[in-house]
Amino acid sequence: MKFFPLPFFLLLAMFLLTACGSRQSRIMVDGSPYVDPDTMQRDEIIHLPTGMRLTRPELFSLLANEQIVYIGEGHDNIYDHQVELQVVKNLYQRFPERLAVGFEMLAHVNQEKVDQWLAGELSEDDFIRLFADDWSLADFVYYREIFAFLQSQRIPVRALNVSRHEKMAFMQGLKSSGMGKSLLENPAQSLDDPYQEQALQAMFAGHVEGHGDIGKFLKVHQLWEETMADNIASYLESSAGEGKLLVVIAGGFHVARGYGLPRRVFQRKKVPYCILLTHTPIVLVENERRTMDVDFPDLPLYLGDYLWCVPYRNLKDQQAKLGVGLKDADRGIEIVMVAAGSAAEKYGLKVGDLIITCAGNNLEEPLDLSLLLLKKSKGETVELLIERGGKEQKIEVLL
Repeated sequence: MKFFPLPFFLLLAMFLLTACGSRQSRIMVDGSPYVDPDTMQRDEIIHLPTGMRLTRPELFSLLANEQIVYIGEGHDNIYDHQVELQVVKNLYQRFPERLAVGFEMLAHVNQEKVDQWLAGELSEDDFIRLFADDWSLADFVYYREIFAFLQSQRIPVRALNVSRHEKMAFMQGLKSSGMGKSLLENPAQSLDDPYQEQALQAMFAGHVEGHGDIGKFLKVHQLWEETMADNIASYLESSAGEGKLLVVIAGGFHVARGYGLPRRVFQRKKVPYCILLTHTPIVLVENERRTMDVDFPDLPLYLGDYLWCVPYRNLKDQQAKLGVGLKDADRGIEIVMVAAGSAAEKYGLKVGDLIITCAGNNLEEPLDLSLLLLKKSKGETVELLIERGGKEQKIEVLL
């Protein structure tokens, strides 16, 4: 049995609970031919096939020789994102005109808007809304510095994934998802892999005892990766992507062992690539990381090319939260749930209250409040204008 950080199971949870495939976070590192990853020290980097230690300059020089650099991350680990930013900054210093960065977290249908944001023609709030629509608003804080650097240097950003709408259409029988139907029914574009299927079956079985439709789950996963692979290959073959060095940022399971994105892309476009993964020994875990027990199969595959040892820390204990469930209303937004022990409960907010403004900003939908709280820190105070029983009142809440 091996323990997996729970964020990996968001793919399964969203598929099983909302009939919509979603994201994975991190794979479990189970060994190297020469080095036990759990004995690595913080910021130690090894070349997995040989077990040789590398300095950061040595690693960056090796990465610079590739055309695609896959970075497998844990979505909720701030240290993983610091590694990504270091890689992006170093490669940009070497190749300021060559670098591009692709994201699993952005939907390809929004590429035009992503380009507008990069050019300063779309506001940060509108860009965050794009991110939230197809990924998660709460996760944006982990990527904020990376996106800020990319925009400041006008480094091309590629949106790789399917949209939430496409995933839902696919799950409803491909009735309005011609792209998904083509990807999954055209044998020339299919890349079945027995090793990846074993891994996915183990993950599925380990989540809620595997309840649900394993066939649909596997197809949703295939749609997810085939779409990203198509978008990566298409970009590199386009005039805009010709000669680019593309850094691909995705969940660890999509790139580890090469059976996900790397193999699917290589089928389409045979260019040099490498896989960089992060790993956290238990002694470097800084705050709670929920896990689930999974019987993961032993597979005769290298985990990747490079492994970078980092601590683990999520930002949940630093994020400002009100602790309410919300829905749209004719005026403001309506509270439909107040979490026990939350700031909302402490300061007397009740189910049925309408929140009209937050910090002087009018609220038209729940996401408006979430965007405002995203810019606040735990311990800050905000003023809410609420309506209760037809009467308005102001409440100051310590987040």
